[in-house]
Amino acid sequence: MIRVTLVQLGVGTVGGAVLEQVLENRDRWRNNLGLAFSIGAIGARSGALTGDDADGLPDASVRSAVEGRRAGRRLHEVADGALRPTGEVVSRFAEAGPTIVLDATAGEETATLDARALASGAGVVLSNKAPLALSFASPLAGELWGAAGAGGRLRYEATCGAGLPVISTLRALLDTGDEVVEIQGALSGTLGAIFAAVASGRPFSEAVRDAKARGYTEPDPRDDLSGLDVARKALILARTIGRRVDLPEVAVESLVPEHLRSVSVDEFLARVGDLDADLAARADAARAGGQTLKYVASVPAAGPIEVGVRPVPTGGVLGALQGPENVIAIRTRRYDANPLTVVGPGAGPDVTAAGMLADALALATGPLPGHSRPG
Repeated sequence: MIRVTLVQLGVGTVGGAVLEQVLENRDRWRNNLGLAFSIGAIGARSGALTGDDADGLPDASVRSAVEGRRAGRRLHEVADGALRPTGEVVSRFAEAGPTIVLDATAGEETATLDARALASGAGVVLSNKAPLALSFASPLAGELWGAAGAGGRLRYEATCGAGLPVISTLRALLDTGDEVVEIQGALSGTLGAIFAAVASGRPFSEAVRDAKARGYTEPDPRDDLSGLDVARKALILARTIGRRVDLPEVAVESLVPEHLRSVSVDEFLARVGDLDADLAARADAARAGGQTLKYVASVPAAGPIEVGVRPVPTGGVLGALQGPENVIAIRTRRYDANPLTVVGPGAGPDVTAAGMLADALALATGPLPGHSRPG
């Protein structure tokens, strides 16, 4: 029996789903895979709620933390203030035996913790894209990407396509000697839903408001419409195929006009119709040519990396996209005439959590040190 301690960073929508899936599937993994997972700690910027080295946190404490965060309480409130420094907790568990840190936060702040975990011998699983989008001028970028290759202790499937097997498929192609020519994809479920509505003739502003009402967008839709999230995904794909590029080198078409970038969310939603005429004209022009508009990322093996609105053939894999799905087409030396295509839901807490846990299972049975720890 292999005993593995999990340290969960972030107890938001995705982090909570990770913890719930661990509790739900732990007996299955023990019986079928010989893996005994314990939840050693739940961490946030304020610190970590932690259990003992042997059994980790009680299930009741884990459920309380998840339910408390969903009710809007911060982790230190759930823990009655009894938090320990997260970095120290990670190091302690890693020194005691196989440990995996699951980073489901947002932003760059946890990059230092991720790097410290790797330095301590732990594995790291990311759904958080920001650490992998750091400039290569930062030593942290080198440390993280240095552990992200074949056989490394950093896994990041859920950063591109939630639970879809995008990174693992790409990794398998590269590891077997194939050469990527170009990756093209619709990498945002939010923008997929919006442009499916635009293609049907609805105004862009109406599509944005409807997507927000359905919960497809971030609380501030500009976080999706800026294109930054898709640009980070494109950057991660580019770095995965070996390109040493930084985020400013990705050409991004923002759908947030300059004059609406600093206004309130309510004012933005009231004035987003400023874009309707231009996008309607572009949609009409695409339709006249047998095409449809999609928000597309293009990542060639060499040359400009671009993210923005593009007309694509209606009958192609990207043009057939409907609603909040992702489509990623990987053209390689072997898959040239017919690119290898991955299609499916590219967002949602349950599929994203499952993608993270698939990475954790792979780490637990692979490159983590200390697998001889007795059961």
